[in-house]
Amino acid sequence: MIATNFESGSLTTAGFAAAFTAGTGTAAVSSAQQHSGRCSAYVHVTTDAGSVANFSAPLPAGNNEVYADGWFNITKEGVAGNNVPYFRFFNGTTRFIDVYRSNGGVGPMWLRVAAPDGTLRYTPMKVNVPLGTWHHIVTHVVANGASSTVEVIFDGKLLYSSKQIATGFTAVTKMQLGAEHRRQAGDSFIDDVVIKAGKAAAQLPGTFAPIAPQRFLDTRKTVPVGADKAVSFQVAGANGIPANVAAVVFNLTVTEAKSIGYITAYPSGTTKPDASNVNFRANQNVPNLVTVKVGADGKVALFNRSSGTTHLIADVTGYYVTGTPATPGAFQSLAPKRLLDTRSTTALAGDATVSLLVRGTNGIPTTASAVVFNLTVTEPTRIGYITAYASGSKRPDASNLNFNAGQTVPNLVTVPIGADGRVTLLNRSFGRSHLIADVAGYYLGGTPTATGAFKATGPSRILDTRPSAAVRPDSTVSFQIAGTTGIPANVLGAVFNLTVVAPPSIGYITAYPSGSTRPDASNLNFSARQTVANLVSVPVGSDGKVTLFNRSSGSSHLIADLAGYFLP
Repeated sequence: MIATNFESGSLTTAGFAAAFTAGTGTAAVSSAQQHSGRCSAYVHVTTDAGSVANFSAPLPAGNNEVYADGWFNITKEGVAGNNVPYFRFFNGTTRFIDVYRSNGGVGPMWLRVAAPDGTLRYTPMKVNVPLGTWHHIVTHVVANGASSTVEVIFDGKLLYSSKQIATGFTAVTKMQLGAEHRRQAGDSFIDDVVIKAGKAAAQLPGTFAPIAPQRFLDTRKTVPVGADKAVSFQVAGANGIPANVAAVVFNLTVTEAKSIGYITAYPSGTTKPDASNVNFRANQNVPNLVTVKVGADGKVALFNRSSGTTHLIADVTGYYVTGTPATPGAFQSLAPKRLLDTRSTTALAGDATVSLLVRGTNGIPTTASAVVFNLTVTEPTRIGYITAYASGSKRPDASNLNFNAGQTVPNLVTVPIGADGRVTLLNRSFGRSHLIADVAGYYLGGTPTATGAFKATGPSRILDTRPSAAVRPDSTVSFQIAGTTGIPANVLGAVFNLTVVAPPSIGYITAYPSGSTRPDASNLNFSARQTVANLVSVPVGSDGKVTLFNRSSGSSHLIADLAGYFLP
């Protein structure tokens, strides 16, 4: 721990390095202002060329968690449109997180984060800081790559909290106070600084670390995947994700396909399984959420079973921590295995159900609480939808898979397991349908308490725009998840089935944490008048909400049915 109130008269005490100044910049201990005692640090930077002043605290190697606590009084600001910094977090020479007061006007406070690609992302803290007043700033950072934690506390009030901040670093090597260049001109008094650094406790094996959606693969920038060919993409160690992960969750989209076919996702370097993750027709844009083990080389392979080429897009939304899962709510991925295929028996009649045994079969233990499988409907004779729910429980008002006559449609399903060890599938249709279920993994039973553990809720409707108003073109709708119906106030992420209902035009929906920058990703693609569903796994914003963006020229009604959430 580094702590100082600057009463010694020197900036270099208590672990701080000598102040760095250049040009007309100065940094010293002053008695002109103080929060407590007789003195404070004074940092002065002008707009003159080469004016710089700051002081820093080098941190021991291996630290990835830092609490930076201090009192600040900005008495003079520089040029409007620039800023006066508070705390700045470095890895080597790269500043990747900082908080600052913006110059000009009412002095709003901001958080700035450098993404893994170097892009700077800005988040307003929704508080204005008057000049000439003392304020208490606390910034908590856990550098954990794509799932880093950032919390900002202002005068005892939590302004911002997220565990899904994407950075390229897993360590904090230096803290800095003061300006790096003359554009950060201003006068700051700093007092009662405490910096605590250490190694954050790692998440337990099998727990989930959600990240804001990031594009890991887009073959449109290179060449399409050939017929009966595979493409692999790096997951482990890429874009801030740890070098060792058990499994990855991503939204896989097929586009510009030349003929009918399907895509199989599997761990790179292993035998391709007899399973499909996305089924498609020629020229169709089709997404599906995929949960798959990561190969020993850190990659995932995608095989194009088709007579034509196709382009593939993969948007990663999180990963599961490596190791042997042992805590309740942890996830164990499995090589895809067929749990059900009615084509070998008889199709499921309209408004009929089929129950499939999952506990104690295909590597799923008798203690599993929920199961994840890819569900495919094929050869349906009429329009309809499939609902998956725990055997023995009341059928929910929800759909997992929507289809038209003659259509082959897949969707990933996460569903609690009934007391009898089974899951029930209802065919809500006037016609018969064949169903195929390929297991992807399961969640361990018991009461989940660990960070990133999954709590299955069974389908429950958390959004339905039909009673109110459709989401307008290129507009958003946000809905509350944290703090509702027993869900923790600081929940990490949510899993829900998203359905678009008979939209008037072609388009797609993007789901992302409320308050964050909208990613270049799609979760659900649709054609005009098509009712289609897809499972979504997404981090929850610092305000407890998830935002849905309608990229379409028409208004679209949206339905979200919650399947579960990840604990904070």
